[in-house]
Amino acid sequence: MVHSFEAKVGIDKFPIIIGHGIFNELISFIKTYNKENIFIICDSYFKKSKGFHNQELSFFNEYNHVFINGGVESKTLPNFEKIIKILSQNNIARDGLLISIGGGVIGDLCAFTASCYQRGIDFIHIPTTTTAMIDSSIGGKTGLNFLEQVNLIGSYYNPKAIFMDLRFLDSLEKRDYYSGICEAIKMSITSDSNMFNRYLEVNNLVHRKDKTILEEIIYWSSITKLKHVTSDFKEKSTRLILNYGHTFGQAIETHYGLYQEKLKHGEAVALGITVAAKLSDLLFNTTNSKNIWEKTNEILLKYNLPNKFKKLGTKDIPETSQLIKNIINDKKRISNGNRYIICESIGKADIHLIKNDEYIIKAFNCLYE
Repeated sequence: MVHSFEAKVGIDKFPIIIGHGIFNELISFIKTYNKENIFIICDSYFKKSKGFHNQELSFFNEYNHVFINGGVESKTLPNFEKIIKILSQNNIARDGLLISIGGGVIGDLCAFTASCYQRGIDFIHIPTTTTAMIDSSIGGKTGLNFLEQVNLIGSYYNPKAIFMDLRFLDSLEKRDYYSGICEAIKMSITSDSNMFNRYLEVNNLVHRKDKTILEEIIYWSSITKLKHVTSDFKEKSTRLILNYGHTFGQAIETHYGLYQEKLKHGEAVALGITVAAKLSDLLFNTTNSKNIWEKTNEILLKYNLPNKFKKLGTKDIPETSQLIKNIINDKKRISNGNRYIICESIGKADIHLIKNDEYIIKAFNCLYE
């Protein structure tokens, strides 16, 4: 089965195609551009990979391309400059097309380059990870890391299409796979109690990488994220709901640094939504808020995601005081303080401005138990 629908983000409209084997649709789209004016940026993993990737991804040998390592260390100005030079040397014109094949890092790098080259060139995403399919390829955010800060440099720029082939997910390592699933769980906590309960029920199917359930999850995640970003492209109001747990998670990520294997982004989000659940319970102190706290811990355990620092398997544990300092420096902070996403009940979230660090410290403490 193939899901194909039109996305609207800001003033832009573009197709999203999700399925198990969608390369015919991809090739048809690419052929609407001049062959000499197409350039592919591909995760270097696929230079060495076996199986269907070599057979079907071999189409990119017909086009100018470059391989870039998919690790977070690749989201840098030197790589941006490298790609710009290659595009210029290959005379890629303003009416050309960039193609991203990879996870969130390759997608962000390609999208940012596309937004800058010739003041904006068309590009498409071919996300290959759960994180990229569920979250990072949708919404128009691009970015480079700089001065040890995540996405300090960036822009808002939409693709002309997104093609999600579920077969890519077979190649993912366990931690990377579940890290992406965490983004879908997070969205269900803030916007859809029925889907949250669905996740509690289907974890065994997700563990087996059942293509039917993965297609359902990715389709639901795409539609749900689009609901938040369509009317709030540049994150002024409703889009902020998507940051549930992220402020706390990014404070933890900052401690471990950009290039650490100790903590995946989705694992940081898992820890972050644990803190957010505790903060919600501290603020509301109701039966519903206690349910959020209990169910959050339950679902993270079902999906092999951490809800305590001890689950990370490292003795390098940040001090609460350092995490608070990191939050104060968060790039989403406004002049009046930090905005936090709080849930009154599963499926019902809102934005709160909290100036009292005492609540934040108590919430963070749940990770040390």
